[in-house]
Amino acid sequence: MLIISGSLYNSESDFVDDQSPLTVTSCGHYSLIKRPRFVTNRPAGRKDYQLLYFLNGKGSFVHEGNTITVPEGHVFIYYPGEPQYYEYYLSDSPDLYWIHFTGNDIPGILERLGLSPSRLHRVKVKDTYRNLFDKIIRELQLKQNHFDKLANIYFYELLTLMSRAAMEDSQQQNIYKYEQIERAIQVFHTEYKMPFSIEDYARQCNMSVSWFARVFRRQTGLSPQNYLTNVRINKAKELLASSSYNIGEIAEIVGYQNPLYFSRIFKKYTGFSPSEYKRKHS
Repeated sequence: MLIISGSLYNSESDFVDDQSPLTVTSCGHYSLIKRPRFVTNRPAGRKDYQLLYFLNGKGSFVHEGNTITVPEGHVFIYYPGEPQYYEYYLSDSPDLYWIHFTGNDIPGILERLGLSPSRLHRVKVKDTYRNLFDKIIRELQLKQNHFDKLANIYFYELLTLMSRAAMEDSQQQNIYKYEQIERAIQVFHTEYKMPFSIEDYARQCNMSVSWFARVFRRQTGLSPQNYLTNVRINKAKELLASSSYNIGEIAEIVGYQNPLYFSRIFKKYTGFSPSEYKRKHS
């Protein structure tokens, strides 16, 4: 195992700094070369914060009883006092940086940068991160004049750049998700006669049903099923008012195989039975 590290007091001191907004206490870079498995287990956690960034490979982290896979290009953050358990395997070629930090404004900094409350963030693999981590390690090793201040500045820059990348990634994901919602709306308006499975569509979009429904409602104000029903009822109203189709035919055209069920849904949404609506508007 290759380990390169530096620390504020020549050791990985575990303490709380309540006098400064942000203080880097230690930073390191390590990768597995021969050792098949590496485990860190701190049941009581630490007094400071810890951020781990995967340059390559992946690791398995436990947080609040859940096991989370952290792949390359991602960071994971542990808070003070939280039990820490994580492990890496040689077969995954893990190569990562870690940094411990404390300060009286850490919660505010993480919140302002959008790095809380979530602990896992996709920030991509960038040489800029590697360079900043290496600068922090070098400052903590050499301890030249104002090394601690420079280490803090480099780390804040690192957090800011990671925040920007995480926000860009989130925006790209949202664009994709909203594109899928727009596609679903188009399907509702053009293929309303066909059966539609929200479960199948969400799976095709790599989204959970609950997430798909939540994003759909956020964009349209309706659940997917209510939106589709509205499309079908509006088309039925149009056909009842302007065509010679009977109610059974109209029900089938708009996607209902059972005319009685169609009539019940139609009255629920319009206040009229299909026959009443036809007499009133034809």
